[in-house]
Amino acid sequence: MECIAKKEKLLGLLAMAATLLIWASFFISLRASGQSPLTVGDIALLRFVPAALVFGILSLPKTKQIKATAKRYLLAIAIGAGLPFFLLAANGLRLAPVADGASLIPGILPLFVSSIAAYCYREKISNIRKLGISLIFIGIGLFITHSLSSGQHQVLQGHGLLLTASFSWAWYTIGMRVSGLSPIAGGAILAISACLLLPVLYTMGWVEFNLMSAPTNDVIFHLCIQGIAAGIIANFSYGYAISRLGAEMSAALGSFTPVIAALMAVVIFDESLTLTTATAMGLIVIGALSASEIIKLRPTIIRSLAKPTNP
Repeated sequence: MECIAKKEKLLGLLAMAATLLIWASFFISLRASGQSPLTVGDIALLRFVPAALVFGILSLPKTKQIKATAKRYLLAIAIGAGLPFFLLAANGLRLAPVADGASLIPGILPLFVSSIAAYCYREKISNIRKLGISLIFIGIGLFITHSLSSGQHQVLQGHGLLLTASFSWAWYTIGMRVSGLSPIAGGAILAISACLLLPVLYTMGWVEFNLMSAPTNDVIFHLCIQGIAAGIIANFSYGYAISRLGAEMSAALGSFTPVIAALMAVVIFDESLTLTTATAMGLIVIGALSASEIIKLRPTIIRSLAKPTNP
C-alpha cells in the first residue's frame, strides 16, 4: 500500500512538473506574440478553438448540469478565464517582461481569492494567510517602485493589465469552486464563450485577425503552446496532480511558475533579471506558498452556494 501511495505521489509530481512547464510556456508564447505578425485575436483563436472542440464534445454528457448551474457562476467562469482574461494577459505581457507577468498573474492570485472569499463569503483569514498576503503586497510594491523609478511607464501600464487579469482569474477560481462543475465542463464554458465573443469584438473593431497571412512556423508554434498545451493538456495534467497531491500542494507548487518562466525568458528573449525583480518575484512566490495552502471556502458555504438557484 505504501509503495502504491509513493507511486501515485510521484505521478502527481510529474504531472505538476508538466503543468508548470506549460504554464511558463504560456507566458513565453504571449510575450513572443508581440514580436510576431500574429495579432492578439489570432492567438486567441489558436488558444480557444481547439479547446472548445475537445471540451465541448467531452462535456456533452454534462449539458443538463451546466444548464442547471447558476448563471452568475457560469459568467464568472466565462469572463474570469475566458477571452477577457486572455486579452488582459496578452496585452499586459506585450508591455511588461515575462517575469513580471508570470509573477503577477499566478502569484497575486491568492491575495485576490482571499479578498473575495473574506469580503463576499465572510471567511476568516488566518495568521499564516495574512503573512503570505503581506509578502505578496511587498512584492507588488517592489515591482511598481522599480517601474516608477526607472521611468518605465509602459511597463507600469502592463502591470495594471496583469493585475486586472489576476483579479479576473480569481473570480474564475471562486466560480469553479462554488459551481461544482468539473474542469472539463469549465473548460468548455470558457472556451466556447470565447469563440462566440471573438466575432463580436471583431465587428466592434476591438480585435484584428491576420492568421492567414502569418508565417506557418508562428502559427504552428502558438497552436502547440496555446491551443494544445495550455488549452487542453494543462487542464488534464493539473487536474491529475490535484487528485494525487491535493489542492493545497498543487496550488503551492503552481507558485513556482514565475521562476521557471523568468529563467526561460532570460535564455529566449535575453531579458535581464535585476536584483529588484528577483527579490519581488521571490517574495510573491513565498507569499503564495504561505497563502495557497489554506485558501478554501468552508464546506458548508460550498454546499450552499453550489445548489442550483434562480439567477
